[in-house]
Amino acid sequence: MNIQSVMTPRLLAIADSVPFGAMVADVGTDHGYIPIYLYKEHKIKRALAMDLRQGPLSRAEENIDRFGLKDFIKTRLSDGLCALSEGEADTAVIAGMGGLLIAEILEKSPVQLEHYILQPMTATAELREYLAQNDYEITDERLAKEDNKIYTVMTVKHGKMMVSDPVYYQVGEKLIENRDPLLPELLDLLIHKYSEALGGLLRAEKVDTRAKADEYKKVLTGLKRLKETCDLW
Repeated sequence: MNIQSVMTPRLLAIADSVPFGAMVADVGTDHGYIPIYLYKEHKIKRALAMDLRQGPLSRAEENIDRFGLKDFIKTRLSDGLCALSEGEADTAVIAGMGGLLIAEILEKSPVQLEHYILQPMTATAELREYLAQNDYEITDERLAKEDNKIYTVMTVKHGKMMVSDPVYYQVGEKLIENRDPLLPELLDLLIHKYSEALGGLLRAEKVDTRAKADEYKKVLTGLKRLKETCDLW
């Protein structure tokens, strides 16, 4: 197996976000592709591949052995970061799961690390809000497109993050600062999503949906404003 051949755009975006020379804890490692790729690219010192289930961990172990990296990439059964000890890693990769689960893993972590590379599959806005409210700072963001879906990869550290407008929970400010080439497409998808949701609420004509409808209107206004900014690039 050639490790390059299995690295999809999403996985590459995650790997590219890992700091050079890091000691990585890869949470929910599955096949172990990210730590294997990072080590083969001489980007990290060592890695700990972690997973909640033995099945994925066994697959990771087979791949690690296939590449002859058992001395550099260890495996461990773990619920999130719960089995990680102080000094074993300085960077966590938490990817390929829902944003709410990522927030739960951070909440339960027994150690503080220097960097976190987060890639939520759902609830991205909720994850950004959790980070802002729990003393985390997003230092960078990038997008990756795969199978007609757009994924967000966040680089995070402990610190204070001020969010000046709720729309930045939907679209990270770093994506705008970086003028990410996939951002206009992501904005189109979000505008369509919230337009559809708002239409459904308005058609329901129920009193208890008015507050939610007003919230969606504000989100849409903000998203359209960002789209106008992107159109000027």
